[in-house]
Order: sequence, then structure tokens, then C-alpha cells
Amino acid sequence: MQSKVKIGVAAASFAAFGVVALWGGASWTRAASAQSDFNDGQVKSIEQIVKGYLLNHPEILLEVQEAYEKKVEQQHAEANKSQLPNFYRKLASMRPELSGMSVGNGDVTVVEFFDYNCGYCRKTLPDLIKLTETDKNIKIQFMEYPILAPESSEASKVAIAAAKQGKYFEFHKAMFAAGHASKETALKIAEQIGLDMNRVKADMAAPETAALIANVSEIGKQMFVDGTPTFIIGDAVNPGWTKYDQLKELVENARKAGCKACAEAASVNDAKKS
Repeated sequence: MQSKVKIGVAAASFAAFGVVALWGGASWTRAASAQSDFNDGQVKSIEQIVKGYLLNHPEILLEVQEAYEKKVEQQHAEANKSQLPNFYRKLASMRPELSGMSVGNGDVTVVEFFDYNCGYCRKTLPDLIKLTETDKNIKIQFMEYPILAPESSEASKVAIAAAKQGKYFEFHKAMFAAGHASKETALKIAEQIGLDMNRVKADMAAPETAALIANVSEIGKQMFVDGTPTFIIGDAVNPGWTKYDQLKELVENARKAGCKACAEAASVNDAKKS
């Protein structure tokens, strides 16, 4: 919703600038720099001009949206590149907490930020499973990133509890198969897969569970993860629904080119140890 508001404001500003420039040239441009120069009648007139321009040229909204999204993507890509070494350092430091929420082990790690109420995450899961079946030399690291609804956070707490009993992936698949994620649904699945429910409820309420979700959330924000799923594979950050062929290509690219950010993160960690 905030993005749409920003886009609307940007479009109106662009339209107003264009109309004002055409109407009065430099004098109007100077006046536009100080709103206090306009009286009430002039302000209303400008508002009507902007409204009329947008109604007559609605395509400008799409043009501004496309330009805005392209600019944001470019800014995020540049920021992600600079943040990747720090991301891998933090990932390494959290290995004990995250180890139960991964599948496989290999020379390439596929990191997925996801939300149990994310439809595209649900669509991606079969392709991830296929990837683990066709490539035995990869690791999938799941990052609990509940950003879509409060119910998502409750499901993540149950998932972390399932990881402590060694049944994370079983829970993960069943949770997505169930559809809408909620505390009730997650607890029902936990019971169905045979978890100790007293331990589940205790682990859900444990401070370290909330801390883990908060830490993953902070890492995601630093990597500008504003939607799920988002994949990080080697030096590549890939947001959105990612199909099997694309996942496979990203893995192969990381395997061939190596991970520069990983190497940089490792060298920093080695320097600290020494």
C-alpha cells in the first residue's frame, strides 16, 4: 500500500511539473518552488490541472511506476552486493541455530527467505524438492521470515520447535500443503507428524525462538528482502517465484564462478580468529 501511495505522489508531481512547465515556463517553475506563493484559488486551479492531466493521460502512472521500480531494483542490487559479505558472516555465526532448518549438504547453499502464508513460496517448494533430488551436492537453508501476517509468525515458532525435534522439513512441507497458516493449523500439523506437544509449546514460548525470528528479520531487512520468496545463491540475489530451471541455473553459476562474497566473509572471520 505504501508503494502505491509513493507511486501516486510521484505521478502527480511529475504531471504537475509537466503541465506547469508548459503553461508558464520559467516563472511558474520558480513559483512552484515555494508553495506559499500560491493563493487558495491558484492552488485549487493547479489541483484541477493535475487531476485533469492524469485523467487524460493515465498511462503516465504506469510509466512512473516502471521507472520507480527499476530505480528501486537497481538501488537494492547495488546495496545487496555490498551487504553480501556481511550476510554470509552473520549466516555463519547463526549456524548452530539454523542447522536444524536446512536440507542436504554440499558445495552450494541455496538460501530462501519465505513466509508460510506466501502463495509463491508454496509454488516454489516442489521445485526446491526436485532440486535436492537431482543435485545431491547442494544445501537448502530455510530462513523463517514471517512478514505477511501475524499468523505466519506463529507458524514459524512451531517450525522452529519442530526443528529442535529433528522434523523441520517434514513440518515445512506439511505446513505449505495445508494452505493458510495459523497457530491452530501449525499445532495440528505438529501433532500429526508426531511431535512432543509439551516441548513444542515450551519451545514456542522460549525467548531464543523469538530472538531467532528477530535476528533473521534483521538480516532480511539489511538485504532489502521486502517480499517472499527471496533466494540468495552465491553472489546472486533472486527475489520472487523462481522455477526449477532458474534455480538450477543459479546453482550452476555459483558452482562455476564461486562465491566472492562468501570468500570475503570467510577471510574476515579468519582474520578475527587470528
